[in-house]
Amino acid sequence: MISFHQPLELWRLSRRLGLGIPSTMNLYRLYYCARRPALRKLAPDSLVLDLPRWGKVNLRTNGHDLNLLHQIFVREDYRLDVPEQPVHRVLDLGANIGMATLYLAKLFPEAEFACVEPSPQNLSLLRRTLEMNQLRARVFEAAAGSEPGEIQLYLSSQPDCNSIYASAQASGSIQVPLLTVPEIMRQMGWDSIDLLKIDIEGAERLVLGENNSWLARVRIITGESHVNVGYPYAQVEKDLASFGFVLESLIPETADYGASFRGANSRFTGTGQTPAATLK
Repeated sequence: MISFHQPLELWRLSRRLGLGIPSTMNLYRLYYCARRPALRKLAPDSLVLDLPRWGKVNLRTNGHDLNLLHQIFVREDYRLDVPEQPVHRVLDLGANIGMATLYLAKLFPEAEFACVEPSPQNLSLLRRTLEMNQLRARVFEAAAGSEPGEIQLYLSSQPDCNSIYASAQASGSIQVPLLTVPEIMRQMGWDSIDLLKIDIEGAERLVLGENNSWLARVRIITGESHVNVGYPYAQVEKDLASFGFVLESLIPETADYGASFRGANSRFTGTGQTPAATLK
């Protein structure tokens, strides 16, 4: 959880985000409800912040969404230089409650989004964020994998840490559908992906490492690796290099986590404007 030692720091954050008075008050409510569970019982489950630069976000009073707010809109983990070619198609694997989708939609206003999210904890807020901001996006209630089918999703008390891999933080599990990237592309009518954002808590090991010929049709990728599931950044780099990707590590790998990275496919030749092709 973000540590603010005095109200002045929250005020500075609100100024940095450009919040008006109502949203600033909600920011304080979010923070103090996260710090004091007794207050959370008296507060709504979620509160809306209106970010002038980006749009409206709906955050839970659990503290974890406030961390994501800081990562995405203050630290700007998904900041990308505008590429020479327009970005028309964005696949958001691990869309969570839609903050990264909203951020990227402002960077690339011409883009259409496919948002993949398996967790019931997140789906209602994801849909609300997309609706509040009238984003061109389709939601897929599924986990991403290398084969179609179903898989066990372990639910965490931290709603951004749900994973197909069991952990000490898991509070239960549910069965969820599995979709492959080629199937998502088929349903979207895409023959290529301009930008792939991937943050799926270790499942990138399957998505990027197995049955991955579709990566030849991806132009830009940004996401996270998770060394705790045996898929370190070096292996991500190796798997993607075979498709022409040159990666840049944004946040260095740690022993219990992984790395944040982005990269471009130097061999990509598609325009993203042609009808969908058959992919395997």
